[in-house]
Formats: sequence, structure tokens, C-alpha cells
Amino acid sequence: MKKICIYALSALSLVSVFYSCTDLEEELNQNLTAEEAAIAGSASDALNAAYDRLKDFQHTDFMFVLMEHPSDEIAGPTRGADWDDGGAWRALHLHTWNSSHPRVVDSWGSTLSGIFRATEVLGFNPDTSQKAQAAFLRSLFIYTATDLFGTVPLREPGEDLAGLPSVTANRTEAIDIAIQELEAELNNLPTETNPAIANIYAGHALLAKMYLNRAVYKATDADGTPQPGPFTFETADMNRVIELCDAIINSGNYSLEDDYFSSFSPTNTETSSEIIFVSQNTNDFAGEIRRFNFMTLHYNQNPGSWNGFVTLSDFYDSFEDSDVRKSSVIPNLSENSGLTGGFLIGQQFDVDGNALEDRQGNPLVFTRDFALANSEEVKGIRVVKYQPDYTNINIPNQDFVFYRYADVLLMKAEALLRTGNTGGALDIVNTIRMQRSASMLGTLTEADLLAERGREMYWEGHRRNDQIRFGTLLDPVQERPTASDRTKLVFPIPAEALATNPNLTQNPGY
Repeated sequence: MKKICIYALSALSLVSVFYSCTDLEEELNQNLTAEEAAIAGSASDALNAAYDRLKDFQHTDFMFVLMEHPSDEIAGPTRGADWDDGGAWRALHLHTWNSSHPRVVDSWGSTLSGIFRATEVLGFNPDTSQKAQAAFLRSLFIYTATDLFGTVPLREPGEDLAGLPSVTANRTEAIDIAIQELEAELNNLPTETNPAIANIYAGHALLAKMYLNRAVYKATDADGTPQPGPFTFETADMNRVIELCDAIINSGNYSLEDDYFSSFSPTNTETSSEIIFVSQNTNDFAGEIRRFNFMTLHYNQNPGSWNGFVTLSDFYDSFEDSDVRKSSVIPNLSENSGLTGGFLIGQQFDVDGNALEDRQGNPLVFTRDFALANSEEVKGIRVVKYQPDYTNINIPNQDFVFYRYADVLLMKAEALLRTGNTGGALDIVNTIRMQRSASMLGTLTEADLLAERGREMYWEGHRRNDQIRFGTLLDPVQERPTASDRTKLVFPIPAEALATNPNLTQNPGY
């Protein structure tokens, strides 16, 4: 891929540090090691370090699993001795996680590290563009922490790391901070369309996402318990969403792709007209985007994978057979593996059309059903969205997509629907459906729009957030037969964070 690197990389490299806890990490109350605290020597170095934290979003041990596994899109069934992991995946599906859950702990550390890194840029006398990009990244990480945890500890630029963060914002305060800081720097973001940097269009997309969700975070009881909705979406917020989306739409820089899966190909940023902002990967960086395939494909498929994550049958059934998002032959993918893009169900074949077998020699036939606690290896519908990079299976070249044009259109449609313009919203949804070879809708309800967001945005890290906004996350689903308590709308603060920062209070219900 041809990539434009705006800043030279520092000789120092960012090191992931959230696999253990040291005394110094406890002293800093941010899970930061001494090496992390001293890594940046200039605004450029600091900004690169902040961008580097975005890679955690594409790692299936961090935020992505919290954003998807509690939803109706993904489950991680245990298969005999495989995929037990102390019940971690079952807990995410069943909404029974606790403050020591490894994905909760790791995601808390990662989001706070992202906030810290972006804040650190401001202490190195950045130029106007660097300051604006740091503000974007800081807002993105604050928004993520708000959405996942509800409570966000914040430091000001140059604040003493030996002390506790000076601000502990609850979710109603934190979303306003994230919005206000990005609004103040929006017009200073770069105007070029390079999706590997926080450009002005990425700023518009992030702001639209925050305004769209602000009503959710404002609906919080005095003790911090999140309200499950229905929410009161302020007209001013929805109008701002429309305005921000129109700025992207009217720029003429983006359009819906004829090939839906091109936004997830090994050359996605280079070839897709939809992509607005990404976390950049190259074949010389050991990125984790390969896990999107390794976590779902069977051992005997190409690439030989780990036979893990599946989608739920009701979600699969929401697609029409004609919908290219459900299943598509992708030349590079099919020619190398026999796989198709989308959902895999039924008998599986290799590149030469030969029927594949499981490890016991039985037909490899993926089924609609799965058992969360004890599944056979063929159980569950699999998903191929980010295609394997057959030039380098273990270090793929495609970028992880944060924001793309279809999401912008759907955000505008939702804001129109919530302000009473159902006809305008329906036109947008049908434009997307026509591009995806799905039949036109005659009417549009909130349930219809949530379903369309699912069909368009599946396995991209948006589903939990969408379901909360539309009031369905707590509903029973396949292999979770009972409704969940509203306290599960946020995750707990990790126990180690509570032990080191007395200003933090555990979320209700944990």
C-alpha cells in the first residue's frame, strides 16, 4: 500500500504495558510504566505515541471485544478444551463480567493510556496542526472511556504524574469535555483526506458520533446508574449531527463503494472511496488485524485459524439472500482460499472446491446453533469481513477502519429520524440498501434503522454502542435467555484502579 506518513517515527518505540502491574504503575494510577512516562521527547514523538495507541482497538483482547461481545453480533463458545480462558468469553456474552475480567482491565488501561498520550502532546509546544490532532485523539479516547466505563480520570497537560489525576469526570461531564475540546480545535485539523491522520473529516465524524450518543450519557441517575432509555435526544444535538455529516457528504471526497468488502481488503485505504479514518498498519508492523479471521475461521481453512468467534443466528437472519453484505465472492479471497466474504454457514470448501473436513474427519459443516459452554468444533456461523492478506498472513497490510462514509450516512439518517424527518431518513437508508443489492424499504422505524446499522456495520466495533442507544442491549439473545440488569450498560472500574486511586468509585452493580 502507498501510505503517507506525516511525522517521522521516533527512535523510541511505544511499548504495550498492560499485561502486568508494577509498583510504579500503581503510583501513577494510570497503569503507566516509567518507560511510557518518558517515551516522548518532542511533540512529534508524543503525537506518534498517541496514534500508536489506536492499534489496541483492532486487538481482540482490548476494546473491540467489549464493543462487540456483549451485543447480538458475536459470541465466543467454548469448544472442549479450546476457548475456555477461565470463562472470559462466556462472561462477556452472558453479561456476567466483573472488575477483574482481563478484557475489562486491559481496556481500561489502554483507554487511559490513549488519553495520557494525547494529553502529553500538549506539553511539548505543538504546532497548530499537532495540537488539533492531539485534541482529536484525546476526545476519541475520552469518548471511548465514557462509553465503556462511565468514569474518566483526566490529567491536565504537564500535570505531575506522581499525583492523582486532577479531574474525575462522570459520564455526563466527560462527554461534554470530549465534545468541547474537539469543537475548539475542529477547524485546525488538516484538510487533506489522508485517513491515517486525524483530518477535519475524521473530526466531523467523531463529533457526530458523540452528539448522537450524548443523550445516552446524560441519562444517568445521581448514583451513577445508567438509565436504559428511551432517551431524550435534544433537537440541537441532532441538528448538529446532521450539520457535521453534511460537511463530510458535501465535501465530495467520499462515496459508497460498489464493492462493499473493498473497505476491508488488504489494500483498503488505498482503494476504498468510503474510508475516512483508520489505524494504520503495514507489513513491517506486527498488527493484530489478522485476528479478525484467526478468531473465527476453522483450523482446516485457509488461513488455518483458531476456530473461535461466531455470529448469532437471529443476526444472520436479518439479511436478505440478495444482500451482498451477507455473502459475496471476492476474487482475491476466493482464489486463494475458497472462502467468501460475509457469513459462512453449511459445508465449507477449499480453493479447489473440495469439501473440507473437521479434525475428526467429519464434514466441516458450520451450523446455526452453538452452545456457549460446550460446543462442537463445527458449531456456529463464522464471519469474514477483513479479508486475509495472502501476501503476509501474519502481518497483514490493511488498516483498521474507525469511520467510513456509510456510517456517516446512517448517522445522518438517525438524526433525521429522531427529529421527525422519516422520509429523509428512509431515502438515505434505501440509497445504501440499493448499493448493497437489498430490497427497498417502504417505511422506516427505529427498529428498522438499528437493523440496517447492524447489516452495514457488523463486526466493526459499533454494535454495543448502537444497541444501547436504541434500547436493546439488555434483551435476551441466543445463549443468553434472560434480560440483563441496566447496570450492565457500563463496565466496572478494575479493582486495581480502585485500589490505587481513592477518587474513583465503583460503578453501581459491581
